[in-house]
Amino acid sequence: MRTKLALLIFIILLSFTTSGCSVNPGNKPTGFAYIMQEANELQKANKLQKANELQEAGGLQGDDITKNGFPEPDPKTNPGQAGPEKTGTVYLTFDDGPDNAVTPLVLNILETYGIKATFFVIGTSIEENPEVFRDIVRRGHSIGNHTYSHRYKEIFSDENGFMKSIRANEEVIFRISGLRPRIVRNPGGKNGNSDALERILAENGYRMVYWNVDSYDSRKPFPDGRQIAESVINQAGQKHLWPGMVILMHDSRGHAATAEALPPIIDYLIKQGFEFDVLR
Repeated sequence: MRTKLALLIFIILLSFTTSGCSVNPGNKPTGFAYIMQEANELQKANKLQKANELQEAGGLQGDDITKNGFPEPDPKTNPGQAGPEKTGTVYLTFDDGPDNAVTPLVLNILETYGIKATFFVIGTSIEENPEVFRDIVRRGHSIGNHTYSHRYKEIFSDENGFMKSIRANEEVIFRISGLRPRIVRNPGGKNGNSDALERILAENGYRMVYWNVDSYDSRKPFPDGRQIAESVINQAGQKHLWPGMVILMHDSRGHAATAEALPPIIDYLIKQGFEFDVLR
């Protein structure tokens, strides 16, 4: 800013030495008054530019915000189209579904953007909502194994309990969809038993998948859509995550706010140049 101002003053002073007493049309200010006016206008322009950049970076303020407090999904914005230079790859993941209310909301939003996600499903939820699960598969999303029951006492009683739950869930998934996913996410994420569980999974041809961005959409009391979106967007600014950013969200019962948060999250990631992919 100071460099631009100094350059402007130099050019104006130089013009005085070469133009002499030229006519001043419209009685515009000359001399020092003219210099100060131009400097003020340059400062205003710079502040306006900074404000616009800040608003764009925030993603949750400004004229594009709807009455509900979120930008409307932009179906014209496709991550496959030419846009910003690629920042990195992001993987949207959803745990604990399928649910007959929340999962369809999530699926429709993803469809609007043309984005595929990874759903870590629970066997008991599949049995309750088989058609919703079939819809996930029909739409081309990736499926991960999140155990049969998600009951900690059963799953983490010992190593055999964990693998028993994984295999039981795999049979449910296969019976409904014909798929046998090789990726697994254990309930609760990384814990004291993770190394042993990862070893057992690898010996049986599976791969454990965690996350590095938590939406915190399952904290009690449940956050609203704005809080979820802000949490993800704030974490997404950490450059060390960009090579492969795995975002944890939930599509189980009571998580309608997660679906509400999806459009601003996706809009932000697209504007930042991220590409979307699925885990396999």
